Amino acid sequence: MKIDGQTSLSQDLAGRIRIEILTEQLAPGAKITEQHFSQKYGVSRTPVREALRSLEAEGLIEMVPNRGAFIVGLSEAEIKDLYTLRESSEMQAVRWATERRTKEEMEALEESVDFMEFYTERLDTKRMRSINAGFHHRIAEAAHNRILLEDLSRMQEYLRYSVRVLPYRESDLPAILKEHRAIFAAIKNGDPDAGAAAMQKHIAHSFARTGL
Repeated sequence: MKIDGQTSLSQDLAGRIRIEILTEQLAPGAKITEQHFSQKYGVSRTPVREALRSLEAEGLIEMVPNRGAFIVGLSEAEIKDLYTLRESSEMQAVRWATERRTKEEMEALEESVDFMEFYTERLDTKRMRSINAGFHHRIAEAAHNRILLEDLSRMQEYLRYSVRVLPYRESDLPAILKEHRAIFAAIKNGDPDAGAAAMQKHIAHSFARTGL
């Protein structure tokens, strides 16, 4: 039986290696070893092995018998598919959030929008990207569905770190803010259909801004 600390360590390692893969610090096709990560992160091979198994289950690496482990990463086609999957999941999250959100969750969403306005005025693309991720995560939390939250969190992580997705441009910030205001207004007004429509429009524009 695994102890909680070891399980937590393997999950942390999986997260770090996942980011290395998505940012292509580890290039597709590259061979990797347990020893490399064991030495890099100063841990034993056991949590590294568990982390690699987790990433294999996600399809980010491939274990080839008698050859070792190789980086698979995410292709451009897979990124496009992710946006399609994310669109339907985000739309459902908005619908449920509109019906199930608490007063505290609405206040947290409003705070996110306020921060977006603040950083849009300052053309701070890095902070806007971070606040944007938080806004979507709060909607998923307000939907009160654990499976949906887990799925969206993983998809958002893939898209946030993938080098195939272009970073925010300063010229995009006013439009991004407007899209989020529309989503927030629909949730606040208790209109799930308007919220889903606003989210669909936002995800479509987000995909267009990736340059894919």
